[in-house]
Amino acid sequence: MSIRIYPVVLGFLLAVAVPRPAWAQEEPASSGVTIDVEVLRALLVEGLEANKMMDVEFALAIPDSALRWAPTPGVRDFVQQLNHTAVDNALFIARGVLYIDVPSFGDTAVYLNDKQALVQSVTASYDWVIGTLQELPAEELLDETELFGRQMTKWRVYLQALEHAYWTRGQMVPYFRIHGMGPPEYRPF
Repeated sequence: MSIRIYPVVLGFLLAVAVPRPAWAQEEPASSGVTIDVEVLRALLVEGLEANKMMDVEFALAIPDSALRWAPTPGVRDFVQQLNHTAVDNALFIARGVLYIDVPSFGDTAVYLNDKQALVQSVTASYDWVIGTLQELPAEELLDETELFGRQMTKWRVYLQALEHAYWTRGQMVPYFRIHGMGPPEYRPF
């Protein structure tokens, strides 16, 4: 008999159980749990890579005729929703981690009207976010910051970006259903 342990579960177990140098740990006062920053970083990168893959699959799977379809006036159409998922990752990091303006990932007049340009923009946005995470010194991931009026550590800002992408992508499922198809398979692991 074998037991399959998903990378996320294994990462969590390692983050809690493996001793690390003091600079690589954060000890929340309420729980006494030790978090290995490099394991946490690896898990965040893994999640962002999975989100990138899913967003690209969503872009490629929707029929061209549905790209600019919106369920009702005043609601984002499919392309705007997908752009919101990817570019807001960069917004979170630019404002909450790096304190810079959000970089451009292409000309919105182009990528909001062309599927391949959209895929390139989504990919560039995720690649930028992943690159910032990989380059940020471990001790900075533990620094306190503010995002949209809430205090949190910088690593938590990256987690917020992941959670926001999951939430927004979930809102896109009806865009597929109304056009008589299911969304791409959800593959978080």
